[in-house]
Amino acid sequence: MIGKLRSSLSLRLSECNRADILKSMGYAQPTERNLARLGKVLADRDLGLNDGAYDLRYSDEEFLRALCSALGVDEALVDVEIAAILREHECQVAAFKPYLWVDTGFTRKNQPLFALAALEQFRYLDFEPTFWRLPLHEQIARAGRRIREHLESTGGELRVWGPVQQYWFFYSKDSAYLLGKNGDIIGKREGPVPSMSGGTRQWSASSSDKKKR
Repeated sequence: MIGKLRSSLSLRLSECNRADILKSMGYAQPTERNLARLGKVLADRDLGLNDGAYDLRYSDEEFLRALCSALGVDEALVDVEIAAILREHECQVAAFKPYLWVDTGFTRKNQPLFALAALEQFRYLDFEPTFWRLPLHEQIARAGRRIREHLESTGGELRVWGPVQQYWFFYSKDSAYLLGKNGDIIGKREGPVPSMSGGTRQWSASSSDKKKR
């Protein structure tokens, strides 16, 4: 449905002068910035509703509604699609975003905490924003490919943290699969995990949870 509104707007605009449309929206003398915002809205998956933009005239939603009105799009349809976009965005924001944590078995000795904090980001591997929507088996398969790419790009070692031993794939806040360096599942952990302390965090799967290769 959201694609339908974007297509409708693009089709109607193809028959109009964009500067004239902006004038009908209240921009007496449309600027390059105004034109750029219009182009960005049309290209954006969410039609600019989640950009947080404001140009002293319109917020995101006000701009889209003014554009739809200027192009004669049915108001009821606009209401439905804007609600759908905002609802989808709320789900995206609230959802847990799966990630990989690189386990090197690191134990802090005399490394400065500020240095460890600065390098902590390299122990986390994120995925694209919509990754969480995939079925779990597809997430795990993609995580395995990401592991192999990471090992190739790093040579299997992280600065300061040391040689990579394994990876934890967190698919929910308190649940993770332990993946080997070939991407295979070798264990699982359920329940709260130990919090980071002193720049280190190392976990292990219980023997009862380990799976045979």
